[in-house]
Amino acid sequence: DCSPGQASSYLHDDVEEGSILYVKTPSGRFFLDTSRPAPVVLVGGGVGVTPVLSMLNAIVERGGKQEVWFFYGVTNSGEQIMRQHLEQIAIEHENVRLHICYSQPLPTDVEGQDYHHGERITTALFKRLLPSNNYRFYICGPSRMMTALTQGLQEWGVPQEVIHYEAFGPASIKRKSPGDGGLSAGKQVQLPKVTFSLSGKTCQWNSDAGSLLDFAEEQGLIIDSGCRTGNCQTCLTAIKQGEVDYLSEPDGALDEGTCLPCICIPKDDIVLDA
Repeated sequence: DCSPGQASSYLHDDVEEGSILYVKTPSGRFFLDTSRPAPVVLVGGGVGVTPVLSMLNAIVERGGKQEVWFFYGVTNSGEQIMRQHLEQIAIEHENVRLHICYSQPLPTDVEGQDYHHGERITTALFKRLLPSNNYRFYICGPSRMMTALTQGLQEWGVPQEVIHYEAFGPASIKRKSPGDGGLSAGKQVQLPKVTFSLSGKTCQWNSDAGSLLDFAEEQGLIIDSGCRTGNCQTCLTAIKQGEVDYLSEPDGALDEGTCLPCICIPKDDIVLDA
């Protein structure tokens, strides 16, 4: 029921001089480690170019010779942003290798002029262009692209600890967990029970729910949440009994006996203080 750009529309239409806004400092694990000028591959898909472009700007502003491969994927020239800025950086900095990918070029788009590759960004493209897989990878884009790239890079032998990505929203990259409560070796596994102690509800876990936060919402319960990717910790909830498996690593250490329902599922019968 909301107009497009819910947050920006609110800021433009409702916030006035004197309004009090509650904000948090930046958080998350998706940032460039400037203390280690190792070779990097920066990958942006669509508007996901925003954080990796910031990283590129930081590298060139320092004036170092850090090896940078910058991949930017969009449908065609109608969606590309910051074209002149990127081209200028590539011209002025020989350590930056720019690769623009159009998945569906327009008839008027000229390969070699408007874009470099008429294809999506894939691990196969990396293998054709990169001298090796010895890079730190920073990826931000649509969930299908990020899932394919993170899996493809691991299959290529890239250590998981050097593959960094930023999710757009809830469950952008789902990782298979041993506690998914599904079928195993053709046998029916007993699904755990989830008890929400404050709400007085006990429900059988649904393995298709995605996360404990999604599951709670399916039951009509409200748990305060924000990013839904494990970064903001707004949904932090106490565990009164049981354990959880994480679909992706939480951003930072959690107090013992707590969990982030937005990125975890029950490992066994569990009681949450919710």
